[in-house]
Amino acid sequence: MKKAGKIIGMFFAYLSTTVLLFLFFVIFVILFLIYGPSEEARDLFVHSCQETSALKFLPYWFMDRDSVDEILDPKTSVASVRRGGPMLELGFSGELDFDPADLEELSEEDKAELGIGFDAHGKVTVEEVNEGIYRGMMMIIPDPSRVVIGTLPNYSEGGTGKLLPNFISDYGAIGGTNAGGFYDPDGRGAGGCPEGMVLENGTVRYGADRVYINVIGFDKDHRLMLGDWTPKQALDAGVVSAVSFSDGLVLVKDGVPSPDQRSGVNPRTAIGQRPDGTILLLVIEGRHAGSLGATADDLRDIFVRYGAENASMLDGGTSAVMFFRGEQITRGSNLLGMRALPNAILVMPSEDDP
Repeated sequence: MKKAGKIIGMFFAYLSTTVLLFLFFVIFVILFLIYGPSEEARDLFVHSCQETSALKFLPYWFMDRDSVDEILDPKTSVASVRRGGPMLELGFSGELDFDPADLEELSEEDKAELGIGFDAHGKVTVEEVNEGIYRGMMMIIPDPSRVVIGTLPNYSEGGTGKLLPNFISDYGAIGGTNAGGFYDPDGRGAGGCPEGMVLENGTVRYGADRVYINVIGFDKDHRLMLGDWTPKQALDAGVVSAVSFSDGLVLVKDGVPSPDQRSGVNPRTAIGQRPDGTILLLVIEGRHAGSLGATADDLRDIFVRYGAENASMLDGGTSAVMFFRGEQITRGSNLLGMRALPNAILVMPSEDDP
């Protein structure tokens, strides 16, 4: 009995020491990021925490409030951009490989060189996006009519959402991603209450008579529509199905990429559309050794490279996930497992599919 007690005691002593060493390491890394030689690393850390539901408090543990708020100055942060409005006046600091509006004039060889991965047979394809610091998957859907928004039967603050594979199964889809934001206090939301408006087949499923920021939807011709609207304004603009993500950012608007933004490194989900109607669904993994995550600028550059005419962020973080043909093809960042969602972007089957 004494021997068993000694073994148990040694185990807990070892476990406690391991946990303490890990905590000391984490604290050291945070202090190095904040007080180290790189202000860029400090700002990236602060923005990354602020873009989460559960870790917004963390920078304030190590920095005074004025310093944090200065880094998050709305005049220079991602939140300052009018996310859904016209962006034609905005400049782009980088070099474009080509004008997205000229996509249809490119040869198949040019498209291949640009990494577009165009499928002449109209079938849904998936490509890996890997830039070293982040890794993800791009789903390319040439027929936009196959992309729908999956919703719950009912929405309420105390309700429970649905896992992405259940959305896919219930709708008979072949794949999809998470979609709009949802009520998620301290990262403990159950996914049953959307953060903003939800439209489905021309009907307001959720939303009050107020303007919602960063609405992402489709009109009856399956064109991707981006804007800041009330539900009525969205319907009047021709939107028939939509979700919203107020913390997100429009990445490309009418062929014009967004300017450089100050944002964090996190798991991301985003959607775009080429001039020919092709839908681009992107999920970037994050918060693990193989993929730390992506910034808003990273997403913008990916969609520019893929020829998007319009593109916007969807909800990301621990919700970011992609399924295709029965398989989860991106790794989630939630240690407790997949998050329940209020809605999803789904890809429906076609006779052309193998």
